[in-house]
Amino acid sequence: MQTQSTLKQLRANPAEWRRRGLTPPDVIQSMIEARLAEPGHSQPVGDPSYQDFFRS
Repeated sequence: MQTQSTLKQLRANPAEWRRRGLTPPDVIQSMIEARLAEPGHSQPVGDPSYQDFFRS
């Protein structure tokens, strides 16, 4: 299917995410890893929450 391959290509392109006002998944992953690497943070037991993205 042409549509599926086109969507897959668009999703893999960080510029397409940013064009739509979104953050690419790879960037979000690196933000989470950097935040968890800071002193005083441990690995979350479950999925990240909004609190994990905001500094106190």
